Amino acid sequence: MPGHPVDESLRKADIPETSKASLNTFYLAGALLLAGTLLFALAKDSPWAGRLFLAAVVAGGAPVALRGFREIRNRSLGMNALMTISITGATAMGEWAEAGVVVVLFALANHLEARSLDRARKATADLFASSPDTAVVREGGVEGRERTVAAEEVRPGDMLIIRPGARVPVDAVVFKGSSDVNEAILTGESLPLEKEEGDPLYAGTVNGRGLLLAVASRPLSESAYARILRRVEEAQSQKAPIQAFMERFAEVYTPTVLAAAALVAVVPPLFGYGAILPWAYRALVLLVIACPCAIVLAAPVVTISALTRATRDGILVKGANHLETLGKVRTIAFDKTGTLTRGKLSITRVRAAEGATEDEIVRLAGAVEAGSAHPVAEAVRHEARRRGVALAARGTLARTLEVFGGRGVSAEVEGKRVFVGNRRFFEEIGVHPAALDALLPEGENDVSRMASFVGTQGNVAGVLEMKDELRDEAAFAIRSLRALGVEHVAMLTGDRSDIARVTGAAVGIQEVFSGLLPEEKLRKVEELVGAYGMVAMVGDGVNDAPALALSSVGIAMGAAGSPVAIETADVALMTEDLRKIPAAILLGRRMVSVVRQNVAASLAIKACFVGMAVAGYATLWMAVAADMGTTLLVIGNGLRLLRNRETPG
Repeated sequence: MPGHPVDESLRKADIPETSKASLNTFYLAGALLLAGTLLFALAKDSPWAGRLFLAAVVAGGAPVALRGFREIRNRSLGMNALMTISITGATAMGEWAEAGVVVVLFALANHLEARSLDRARKATADLFASSPDTAVVREGGVEGRERTVAAEEVRPGDMLIIRPGARVPVDAVVFKGSSDVNEAILTGESLPLEKEEGDPLYAGTVNGRGLLLAVASRPLSESAYARILRRVEEAQSQKAPIQAFMERFAEVYTPTVLAAAALVAVVPPLFGYGAILPWAYRALVLLVIACPCAIVLAAPVVTISALTRATRDGILVKGANHLETLGKVRTIAFDKTGTLTRGKLSITRVRAAEGATEDEIVRLAGAVEAGSAHPVAEAVRHEARRRGVALAARGTLARTLEVFGGRGVSAEVEGKRVFVGNRRFFEEIGVHPAALDALLPEGENDVSRMASFVGTQGNVAGVLEMKDELRDEAAFAIRSLRALGVEHVAMLTGDRSDIARVTGAAVGIQEVFSGLLPEEKLRKVEELVGAYGMVAMVGDGVNDAPALALSSVGIAMGAAGSPVAIETADVALMTEDLRKIPAAILLGRRMVSVVRQNVAASLAIKACFVGMAVAGYATLWMAVAADMGTTLLVIGNGLRLLRNRETPG
């Protein structure tokens, strides 16, 4: 992993700009061609007109010939090799004026193509251009002196001053102050978010109206922004299956065209169907119109546009292959907690068994869960703060804590082993089911609530009832997926069946698998892949990492604050907005559709002009114009993905 991923080259968007060589060639060859044409119109017998035409051919054809000979030497026949053969043949046949028109049009085509591709490059460059340059660090604490340093020099623990309008230099946590922060560079959401003490800040985002003091949490090289830039670079270097197929097709296509042109030039004259020169001319026209430029560009400009568009919208895709796979998905599985629900549990009721108090239950549970980032632990700590309960002391985390995957945890608290977990866990440690039922009287337990029991070996001291809110957009996202033809939508959760069924019904998911341990969830994903083929799994990117890895494409939620999610998932949603999932599927399908449109249009236009060339109705300059038009059509069609904003469902 590079030490400085946002170095000077990335800061300046190290993406090549349009070379002016093709434009200069166009001007020089065009001027010579125009002068020859005017001289020919004034004095048809002047030898200087032909010489000017020949000069135009040399000026415009020399760069093409150099590239063409390089292609021939490397045995990778491409557009320049075919054009070199065509221009040389036309010149040898005395068609100097037409050869001049061909080289001028070809130079113009190269320039227009480069300008069009620059739009895709610039869209990518915009992602890199938001890299923070400097940071204002306060040395010696809150009252220390200010010093401006390079963003790369900031280290965790440094106190940062982020003034209104300034870019956040590294990932940090607000220490003092409040402000609105625009996170569009990461999340694609244009509305700024209010930030106050304790809230996370991300490198590259822009502070709004307020002054913020923040403590750096990660160096720039490990920030969410830097990780995204690395993933964008890697994604654009990977090829989608359809792109790889088109490149293999082009490798076969060009030699085939060359062989076909040779047959057109030789076979008809051999059988007495005319002189060799007219057929040789037709063969040259065939070479020009059959140039593979449009076919070669049919896929890459589309995939770059699609990946850039996804990143702009807060959808980080690790490669065009994953985006193409996402477009093929017809089955999708969701985790529940933190995915379909907000994952922000709140304790709604505390029940204590005889001989214990509610505050004691919260105190013991808080000690066991201390230091954990699990939603249950956060809910317990919040409840302890609300009640003003000081958490009990326990032994060293590494020595006493035990985690029982999907069921609960235990730790040594004040000399005794305390357990916190679900019903199954407490039955395993010897608690009689009747004792558990006594804490959850029939008719009083809302099935949408979760229960976390607290106790010791063989005994239950109390229970914490918790509730998790559904995401507002969850039902809409499920409807959108079904509208896109995603036939099977399932929920995989470790929660008990009654809670899972209520949640599934609320969002429109009928296929619910509940009570799953992590390894059981993994097996269920394996079963879904075996039954339905392409399966997407949506989870938090950490707890669901094995299931995400096994699925055809793993989608992690809320990855802006989770470096692990950015590194492990195939697709990482920067925000916790489920509506981005159908949007990503639609984008994957449109990417493949536009590539197919480009290929179909290119082949149809070329087939039409090939027929005209063989029949003798097409000229060299017409062939160049048709090839140029097809190439620009392909590029323009691909760039549509950058500007169209469709909402599925």
